[in-house]
Amino acid sequence: MTGKTLIVANPTSGSGRGLRYAERVRDLLTAKLADVEIRPTSARGEAEAFAAEAVHAGYACVAACGGDGTVHEVVNGLAGTDVALGILPCGRGNDFARAMQIPSAPEKAASVLLQGHVRPFDLGRVNDRYFATVVTLGFDSEVARLVYEGQVPFKGTAAYLWGLARMLRVYRGVALRMTGDFGTIDQTVLLAATGNTSTYGGGIRIAPNASPADGALDICLVRMMSAGRILRVFPRVYWGGHLTHPDVFSYRTGSLSMETERPVVLFADGEPVGETPAEIIAAPGALRVACPVPQA
Repeated sequence: MTGKTLIVANPTSGSGRGLRYAERVRDLLTAKLADVEIRPTSARGEAEAFAAEAVHAGYACVAACGGDGTVHEVVNGLAGTDVALGILPCGRGNDFARAMQIPSAPEKAASVLLQGHVRPFDLGRVNDRYFATVVTLGFDSEVARLVYEGQVPFKGTAAYLWGLARMLRVYRGVALRMTGDFGTIDQTVLLAATGNTSTYGGGIRIAPNASPADGALDICLVRMMSAGRILRVFPRVYWGGHLTHPDVFSYRTGSLSMETERPVVLFADGEPVGETPAEIIAAPGALRVACPVPQA
């Protein structure tokens, strides 16, 4: 990577190893004469501010060192600019890193930055926020809220599973009106997930056909069902087999609107992004990403 690189590091990521991970990558890059700076975050919102400042300061790349939440903030500071996103995955889920095929070992992630291969990828936009992976509404957004608020005793997929078990006892569904290229749907839903990429929650393939290179969003809508049926269907989500269930529907669209009888919280990349009503659109090629060189 030519030009200056800023590493925005979340020190709390990876059970407190985020800063050590960033320092290891910096040392590897500077050994190759790269110009690298680290800025650790100490509060929500700082990663986005640091990324926006780096754009104005002429940096070539801003590397997000953390999980999908850190990536989410940095993406919102970089979207629509020529500054590349680098990904140093050391968070809970690392779903966008997975979609970009970024290895988790710091030595290999640093090698991706050194290669300097950058290409454009799509983002999604929900109201005034960009997102990299999946927007959730309903059951999965309530589970994400539990994880975000620190109400779960685990990390990664285990955190999602714990939240799922807790929410099963109390969740009653959402009456949703959804309009997109597919028409208008009125349905009481368990969840509606809108994917720019295929996974969330540390590898759960909720929208298995979604791609950040096709200019569209993939929606997985699940009709409200009993707790017992949820438990029978859920294991299929890990390989995308849930799409064959009669209460699961898949749509593709360039944009959509979501309306509910009362405001319902939305999460994207594991972060809160507002409430319904919401407008969600695809943003083709909105982000430049440092990624591995494609194999011939």
